[in-house]
Amino acid sequence: MRAVRLMATGTLLGGTLAPAIALAQHAQGHQPGDDDGDDDNAAQIVVTGVRSLTSDKIPEGAAHAPQSITIVSHKTLEQQATSRLQDALKNVPGITLNAGEGSARGDTVNLRGFPAYNDFFLDGVRDAAIYSRDSFDTETIEVFKGPSAILFGRGSTGGAINQVSKAPTLAPLYAATVVGGTNGEIRATADIDQPIGDHAAIRINAMGENSGVAGRDLVRNRRWGVAPAISLGIGGPDTLTVAYLHQEQNDTPDVGIPFINGLPAPVPRASDYGLASDRFQATANVVTAHYRHTFSDAVKLSNTLRYGDYRDIDRFNAPNFAYGGSPGAPGANTPLDQVLVGRDSPSSSDHRTNLTNQTDLTANFTTGPVSHTLVAGTEFSREQDNTLRFANPFGAPGETPATPLLNPNPYQPSPIAQGRTLGVTTAYATGAYVTDTLHIGRLFDVTGGVRYDRFSAHYRPSALMAGVSPNSLLPLDHVDHVWSPRAAVVFKPGDHARLYASYGTSFDPSAEALSLNAKTANLGPVKATSYEVGAKMDWLGGRLVGTAALFRTQIDNAQVTDPDHPTQLVLAGNQRVEGLELGLTGHLTAKWEITAGYTYLDGKTVASTTAATVGKPLANVARNAANLWTEYEFSDAFELGVGGNYLGRRNADFAGQATLPSYVLVDAMAVWNPTRHLSLRVNVNNIFNRLAWQNSYYATASENHVIPAPGRTALFTAAIRY
Repeated sequence: MRAVRLMATGTLLGGTLAPAIALAQHAQGHQPGDDDGDDDNAAQIVVTGVRSLTSDKIPEGAAHAPQSITIVSHKTLEQQATSRLQDALKNVPGITLNAGEGSARGDTVNLRGFPAYNDFFLDGVRDAAIYSRDSFDTETIEVFKGPSAILFGRGSTGGAINQVSKAPTLAPLYAATVVGGTNGEIRATADIDQPIGDHAAIRINAMGENSGVAGRDLVRNRRWGVAPAISLGIGGPDTLTVAYLHQEQNDTPDVGIPFINGLPAPVPRASDYGLASDRFQATANVVTAHYRHTFSDAVKLSNTLRYGDYRDIDRFNAPNFAYGGSPGAPGANTPLDQVLVGRDSPSSSDHRTNLTNQTDLTANFTTGPVSHTLVAGTEFSREQDNTLRFANPFGAPGETPATPLLNPNPYQPSPIAQGRTLGVTTAYATGAYVTDTLHIGRLFDVTGGVRYDRFSAHYRPSALMAGVSPNSLLPLDHVDHVWSPRAAVVFKPGDHARLYASYGTSFDPSAEALSLNAKTANLGPVKATSYEVGAKMDWLGGRLVGTAALFRTQIDNAQVTDPDHPTQLVLAGNQRVEGLELGLTGHLTAKWEITAGYTYLDGKTVASTTAATVGKPLANVARNAANLWTEYEFSDAFELGVGGNYLGRRNADFAGQATLPSYVLVDAMAVWNPTRHLSLRVNVNNIFNRLAWQNSYYATASENHVIPAPGRTALFTAAIRY
């Protein structure tokens, strides 16, 4: 019934905006980015994905948007043999990887210095769930930098990441790939696109994989997925796409290596402090219906309805020095052969459901000499999270025995935790936004807008475990009302140059991650503001695009410990990131393609009630980072590519107790196309087999871990395409 009500609400919005639609239908205004012309030749119609936000909410397109946007194309994913969203994001300046508690927590990254755990979107709808997103059904990846509450609602302090799913097209396609790797990988994919009429098509993508990680013998990834979709009315005024995604994974997770005296322990890369019995299992079922109606060249209305069901369970044993009878983290003079590592097991099971409806209107019209692009919309959602936390045997009688640092034993038995606690959080979100871009002659675009969000969360705990304090079982409720403004100006001195300045905001409610507790229930949202100036230039006749941006994002009410009540939190912290971002994408020549980026991030804690963190760099924020991927097509039959990533030194925690060294990883690719239908490719990642530290988690000197990057890996791909 709620799904019906949400769709009905979207329909009512169209009726509410009907006067504006009728007015705009007769206008002959500026229509940047309009690609739905009146051409009746269906073969020329190109569908780029189920729902691209640079099409739905930024009609001017990424090149003209007054903010930094990075788009990772499907071609780049193929060239790099990328199968994971997190791996694809290495092409995006300003992103670093995080590791959650135990590391078995799905995708989690920092974007421009701030955590973006809940800022993943799938076809424009929030996809905040615990799983590792595979790219088998991904057309493109859009990364929006800087606070973007007006587009996304809550979250997005550093930005947001949107995966655009593959959509059916009117061009038949029959494709398959088989991959074998030196990491023990066997992977196969299929992509079938079949027209079923002049304006309709179906498409099915499928994937199966069993793989390891080079240098990490115990780690294993097992997954499969299928993604069917159907589109009706392609090329007409009414288009409906219904897509379904099913993905399952059953992994032996990587719990990493502990820090000792502020650095990753000096042990071999293959050292594993988890157990062979550890598991991370996740299932995602996502159904999306995207409807688009074109009233005229000037007015378009779209409605997206989504239901997602996500389940995961993680049982793992992560390194921790505070095991029973231990004095804690080893000292600087403790011989490594005397160090024992305990196994911490804060395991849990989670079931999350999301029901969302979004309606978006784009209207172009004129008022006197000024033309307008108006974008408005509403969003309604219900999200529920059922979290089951198992009793942690760590530090109690019967815990998993500690293991020697220099000779860990991953085959020890793990006690089965029986006791458990359950918490159910239900959140309702309502949002409405409007932006108006005024096109003043050929030189200036001025944008102003505002969004209103109401976010309410209700936590209902229960105990299934003896000895739980009754005070921890109290129900909690919280409601936030937030207005989010945005303003920007774009100056276009020529056809191939755009200079811009923008201002935006974001907010993170107490229950942002559908987790509410006694410490946070009475706190308002954490708010951030961002200022950015930048330039976007087209070179070489438009073949090459260069971008540059200077930005500053600041949170002036971060959650910190109340100095008068150490068990409580207050909104008294101040965190700031200032930075520079440079990008270059396109073709240097007709056969030479390049993608490159560089970021400088100066992130620090400006104010906090914890004196040890003031003035220190933010956790997991490197001052310098760079990425490069370049490919040269020697002929229709042969291509070579090479690239790499540099990430500077960074702290693992806010107090600077632990540090991760800088690293450079180099990758290469060679492609041979013996026929127009067959392609053979070899990718070698981490060519020089560098020991690099990617994901990290640091709570205390005793509770922490860091996950090494895979060692040298060769992947051999055979691809067939008709």
